[in-house]
Amino acid sequence: MLLRFTLALVTLNVVTLAADVRPWNHEVLYFAPTDRFFDGDPENNVPPGSDASLHDATQQDIMKYHGGDLRGLEKAVASGYFDALGVTALWISPPVRNVWNSLNDYGATTTGYHGYWAQDFLDIDPHWTSRRSLDGAREYENSRDGRMQHYKDFVALAHAHGIKVVQDIVCNHAGTVFYYDGNGNSQFDRDDCFEWRMPYARDDFHDFVKWMNIPEWNALRTMPGGPVTILGRDVKTSGLLQKLETYSRKGMDEKSLEKRNGEELQCDLFFARDINTDPKSVHFSRLVDEFVEIYSFYLTDIGVDGFGMDSAKYVHREFLDAFTKRLRAKVGPEHAKQLLLCAKINNGSVLVSGKYTFPLQSPARKDPCFDSVLNYQLCAAARDYLRHALGRWGSARMLDETIKAQNGTALNPTPGPDGLNARQKLVNFIESSEGASRFRIASVSAQQNLLANALMLTTEGIPCLYYGTEAELTDTRGNLRGESDSGQLTFIPRGQEEKLRTLRDGETFRELAALIKVRREISALTDGEQNVLWVDSGDIKTDDGTFAFARYTLRDGRPDDVAIVVFNAANGKSTTGAPKIPMRLVTKDGQPLIAKDAKLTLRVTVPSSLDATAEVVWQKAIPTAGITLSGKSAAIFTIEKAK
Repeated sequence: MLLRFTLALVTLNVVTLAADVRPWNHEVLYFAPTDRFFDGDPENNVPPGSDASLHDATQQDIMKYHGGDLRGLEKAVASGYFDALGVTALWISPPVRNVWNSLNDYGATTTGYHGYWAQDFLDIDPHWTSRRSLDGAREYENSRDGRMQHYKDFVALAHAHGIKVVQDIVCNHAGTVFYYDGNGNSQFDRDDCFEWRMPYARDDFHDFVKWMNIPEWNALRTMPGGPVTILGRDVKTSGLLQKLETYSRKGMDEKSLEKRNGEELQCDLFFARDINTDPKSVHFSRLVDEFVEIYSFYLTDIGVDGFGMDSAKYVHREFLDAFTKRLRAKVGPEHAKQLLLCAKINNGSVLVSGKYTFPLQSPARKDPCFDSVLNYQLCAAARDYLRHALGRWGSARMLDETIKAQNGTALNPTPGPDGLNARQKLVNFIESSEGASRFRIASVSAQQNLLANALMLTTEGIPCLYYGTEAELTDTRGNLRGESDSGQLTFIPRGQEEKLRTLRDGETFRELAALIKVRREISALTDGEQNVLWVDSGDIKTDDGTFAFARYTLRDGRPDDVAIVVFNAANGKSTTGAPKIPMRLVTKDGQPLIAKDAKLTLRVTVPSSLDATAEVVWQKAIPTAGITLSGKSAAIFTIEKAK
């Protein structure tokens, strides 16, 4: 008899393991850019002394601050919102104090709402902190200590709910902390675009740079300026980031970031100032130690559980190798076992991004550089398959190629300190604030969005939901063709805290919660290897958009726990297989996934209101399956062994 999960049977708020012992491939991440999640404390929207015009009270101008803050995230955590969804780890944008204003490529004002324009690497931005604790029992001083204490309390609150915290970090650049004084008048001419961004100096550097000094934009000399004491702890930074010689000072051209001749490693990141990570620099080793000292503080004293390194591909590999190795050594072997270090390498090739999981001295050295990378390849492949105008679908061929490449030698197979290798810790996503626009736009349905999330949640690695996807947050200005900033919307509008409760009744929220629960219950979906079983050809008229794969664990070299995951992107029913070409149920090395006295049992369909059936036929020693799905749906089957 076929069984199907119904939402009425779903029990939410289940965390089976303590956060500090849960393996990373058991986590469900949720990326929340702090400024865009929820404005839980309007008092911090315009910090004292800041330029009030940088805040948009309507929360519509995507280039300005919207008011989202740590208090908004705290209220969501405390209300059980993430528990109900099944999220076990929050990934947040950099919380550090930023330069608050700069220009964009079109000469218009844009703000540091995103967090990636650090001005003080050891302070928390006042846009995101409050004067009192969530329960009102503690007052936070308007100081480095007060702001850092709020951040520490936020992390502690998340941990109390069994939720880990991953913090985005930057080593490549600071914000617009200095200007190019091209006319030599020793003052920043705000209307002169060349003082914001100079053309790339190929054979030299621009020596006519001056520190910014615009307090209302927090456009000031980089901090920390030397050793600091934070919450009673002496952080022994050297002030290296306050030396202009630490920066490349080479400017950038329109195509600088696309180069592969070293220019991309030395140029500014638009109006953010490039930090010189060249191993030939006289400060190289001291710079590595400076960032190790800074970021180890967030791990050991604040309690952050992992880091995502932004712009990692614009940092010299020697620096990344030294930084990850020294950081693990700094926190010690036991702490390193619990740590996740993930690099953001926006590239279409698994071979390119996978290199960042290997040490430079490979194969002589086998230990990982980064534990993991963001799975940009899966994101692109999922979009090629599922993100099309209403009623249409694409080919899953790119998904097949991506999964096979990741099963190969592109990723470091050597387990990290926690015993998991890079493939097991790939961070899967289908949308993000960078490198991929929001999945749901006007011409993409909620059901397509749900299927894409289902694909991400069932593929090998660590799934990462993008804020608002559980409520079908839609970018009405987005398009199918390319990347866009227009999806960086406020999720929960100011003053609508009740949505933290009412959103849980939404269809997509409940569907994802049910699917996450199934993921937690089936060990193959967290710990299993992956083998593609069927890919419909997009080159023939009979293509009906079917894609199927197996997840399975091994015991004594044989399949043990098995899940069969099938997607149908087409509008009508489809069945795996083709005339005279059945879908074989086998592992990567050709072993049968099912015994002759067992059968496939339906565990869940997506959406849950639809149905799916499976028929297993043996062809000599090989099991095959015809699995039939409704249009625009997915299903997960497990093996019901004979009693």
